[in-house]
Amino acid sequence: MERLVTVKDMMERYGCSGATARKYLRQMHHLENPLAAPLWALQEWERSRERMPEGISPERKAAIIRRKQTGRVIVPRKKVV
Repeated sequence: MERLVTVKDMMERYGCSGATARKYLRQMHHLENPLAAPLWALQEWERSRERMPEGISPERKAAIIRRKQTGRVIVPRKKVV
């Protein structure tokens, strides 16, 4: 079974109150007792809330789309020993 996201996880992720975290969880496919949602439901809910900024240049829009498709790449600036 996939990992479940709880109210506490939502509070930590978004820095919100418990009531707001419960409201967010109830907006997606969830279980009621205890209130939790599968990780795939959280990811789907987050994708449904994404919007492209208005009034940006075509180059910036292309960069955002490219980064979204390739994923985030973190380049370490210090050598880890």
